[in-house]
Amino acid sequence: MNKKRLAAIEKEISRVVSKCLFEEIKNPKLKKAMVSITSVRVTEDLEFADLYFSIMPIAGETVNKNEVLEGLNEIKGFLRKRVSEELALRYTPEMRIKLDDTIEHAIKISQLLDTLKG
Repeated sequence: MNKKRLAAIEKEISRVVSKCLFEEIKNPKLKKAMVSITSVRVTEDLEFADLYFSIMPIAGETVNKNEVLEGLNEIKGFLRKRVSEELALRYTPEMRIKLDDTIEHAIKISQLLDTLKG
């Protein structure tokens, strides 16, 4: 499939999932942290869509990432249904939930650099 078309599909899936996370999802496991989608990667045959999520604690609280990932896996069927309703695709890809820890990694590196400076 054309790379431009895949990129457009990824962008639209990201938009729909973002909207669902902030407006429609009521799962209490997801309300304990700030959950946001960072990227989407769709396979060329549109069979799978890998959704990468960032999980950050709210107001300095501790968060169990495994519990939040479990909550995301519980709603992936709903997310697929919403994507199929919003996008005109012949086949809606199966959603695979992945953790994206690049933001946390960047924060740790920034803190380390700050300790070296001071």
